[in-house]
Amino acid sequence: MDTKDSDRKGKTLGPRGGTETSHVRQSFSHGRSKSVTVEHKRKRVVVPKPGAAAASGAGQSPRNAMGQNLSDAEFERRLKAVEAAKAQEAERQAKEREAAEAREAELGRLRAEKDAAERAAREREIAEQRAAAAAEEAAAAESSA
Repeated sequence: MDTKDSDRKGKTLGPRGGTETSHVRQSFSHGRSKSVTVEHKRKRVVVPKPGAAAASGAGQSPRNAMGQNLSDAEFERRLKAVEAAKAQEAERQAKEREAAEAREAELGRLRAEKDAAERAAREREIAEQRAAAAAEEAAAAESSA
């Protein structure tokens, strides 16, 4: 335990090398301000070597690229689960399509019924107008004769 404490005594908190530092004034809400050191780290850009990138991705099959740590049984189980999900989605879409077609057919039937009722009402009204006109003509002919 003493060796750990003695190792830490020599280290102090301060700016590290390899980063850019600057000083800014930090102000607090209660009016106090102090000067602090800010470190700006540079991003390390990792450029893969041209030969290594081609060799690492060239020989892998899709199965190995997806899950290199999967056993054959686990891979088969996941494959079956994906296929089952696709089948369920196709079935759901088919049911949705059938329901939409049924809705459209019902709307078409209701629209046709409404049109037929309106047509019958118009025909009845026209027949009533013709009957009234015929009655007027008959009354006019009777009164003039």
